[in-house]
Amino acid sequence: MRYAISFAALSFVVVYVPVNAQSLDEPGQFEAGWQQVSVIRPDNTAFTALLFYPATAAGESTPFDASGGPYPAISFGHGFLQSPNQYRSTLEHLATWGYIGIATESFQNLFPNHAEYAVDLRLCLTWLEQRNEDERSFLFGAVDTDRFGLSGHSMGGGASLLAAADDSRIKAVANLAAANTNPSAVNAAANLTIPVSLIAGSQDTITPVENHGQLMYDNTPVPRQLPVIAGGFHCGFTDNSFPFCDSGSISRAAQLAITRRLLTSFFNLHLKGDQSQWTNVWGPGVENDPDVSFTIDPRITLTLGDDAITGPAGGNAKAQATLGNTGPAEATYALFAETDDGPVAIAPGLTDAIAPGEQITLTLQIAVPEGGGTVLVSARSESDNATRAFSTVTIEPSPQQPGDLNGDGVVDVSDLLILLGSWGDCPPGKSCPADLNGSGTVDVSDLLILLSNWG
Repeated sequence: MRYAISFAALSFVVVYVPVNAQSLDEPGQFEAGWQQVSVIRPDNTAFTALLFYPATAAGESTPFDASGGPYPAISFGHGFLQSPNQYRSTLEHLATWGYIGIATESFQNLFPNHAEYAVDLRLCLTWLEQRNEDERSFLFGAVDTDRFGLSGHSMGGGASLLAAADDSRIKAVANLAAANTNPSAVNAAANLTIPVSLIAGSQDTITPVENHGQLMYDNTPVPRQLPVIAGGFHCGFTDNSFPFCDSGSISRAAQLAITRRLLTSFFNLHLKGDQSQWTNVWGPGVENDPDVSFTIDPRITLTLGDDAITGPAGGNAKAQATLGNTGPAEATYALFAETDDGPVAIAPGLTDAIAPGEQITLTLQIAVPEGGGTVLVSARSESDNATRAFSTVTIEPSPQQPGDLNGDGVVDVSDLLILLGSWGDCPPGKSCPADLNGSGTVDVSDLLILLSNWG
């Protein structure tokens, strides 16, 4: 089956496979510890929550491993009538990858108040802020309070959008089979200011993606994505089945493994700034995912004027590009170019600010890869240093004109100045590119060669 990636204003298929040192569905470098904690609300009522953290040994109340801190933190919301223990494998997995997770145990009742539940998700993060400032706490100085995220399943997924819409501390949301809530999570999506990933299952019969996740996606004005797991089902996001569960064409174990990979990749990019993950989250790497169909809109458009360009070997090739801002706020963008062998130079490296709804035209100068090849060009939003749009161009080396001493593809006054600056005998044992006829001396003969290729 072929999977497509769709962007707001353009669609294309790219094959580009990033190399990951470690599979993200496998445990990270830490063990996962956990314990139950008590969170006090402003009205002095309390609720309990399960805290998951990087540890030196797995298990309840095991020693905290501070070696990788301070750690980003994620508040997780359980589904309707579910305990956070239903998501233990996912929360422990994130802990092994260097995240502190906190999952409220409140509102497991038959008639939960969704608005108050969303407040509890936020209060869990406030509790972590307080522990981070408390010298008596094992979390003292260990929480990266500038890198908070939200997640959740079903009702908890919808509540994560309610919470994110009201909390400027949140930097990213990635939830699972999010259900619309009361007040409406679909409406709350319109007030989001941070990137969101609405992970869903294609065979979910409890919160079908077309009635929930798709509506949230459609109403989100900021960078958004809707990864749909092929054969995934609603209860496939929980560790165990429960009454009235649905089923899908893949196993729960397979779905949980895909879920772990998607969550870890998204949060590693958006909360940890791991730029190696951008191709898996916003880039062409998702096109090669056999398990997930992605709909993606980074709120950036990037198109190149030509599919193929040429430039002198060792010099630069010029490409015309159109870069647009389809997000709700002014933004600047960093530009990057890379091949399978690594990055190549590109100029300009940073754009001026682009207003919402506007686009600019750029002339890019891209270093010609040795032997030529396909170059992946991307524009990264400086607002979150993570979200990107991309395009590709094929660059082929062109024969360098005799006299093109600076490799820009044109013989002009710049090259003349280089030649005149090298006038005379070439230094022994050193490169002498201005010696166009190889005589060992830069003289009138070389000047005549340069002038004969002028322009």
